[in-house]
Amino acid sequence: MIDIDRKHLVVMMEAGYVYLGMQKYKEAYNVFEGVAALAPDSDIPLVALGGVDFCVGKFANAIKWYKKALKMDPTSIFAKVYIGEALFFLGKREEAVATLEEVGREDSKGGAGEFARALLGAINQGFTPRMLAGFEGPKGGT
Repeated sequence: MIDIDRKHLVVMMEAGYVYLGMQKYKEAYNVFEGVAALAPDSDIPLVALGGVDFCVGKFANAIKWYKKALKMDPTSIFAKVYIGEALFFLGKREEAVATLEEVGREDSKGGAGEFARALLGAINQGFTPRMLAGFEGPKGGT
């Protein structure tokens, strides 16, 4: 095992997120996969790999990554909230809502809880995954 300083792993993760923001999904995936190999005890790069799959519309694969992260760290609140999001995008509204409500309770003051509550608000207002992704306007238009 190569011993990598945490600050270097953080920089690599940031590079992966830059690639993700640039929609360079293959590069982001490769960076996060490398970080996962360098930090095999961390759930964070697994959540990031799920994020890449989510961004390219592979919601079921994203959930697999998030669940793998939860096996590593059952308290991974970001893995949980992103499972809820991916479930919604898969059309599993009730399961998504239950997961998001749980995250909202578990993380009442944190970022994951805030995201869960915002997504629940959108769902309760009738937003669809296509609307949230920007493919449809509020009245079903483009």
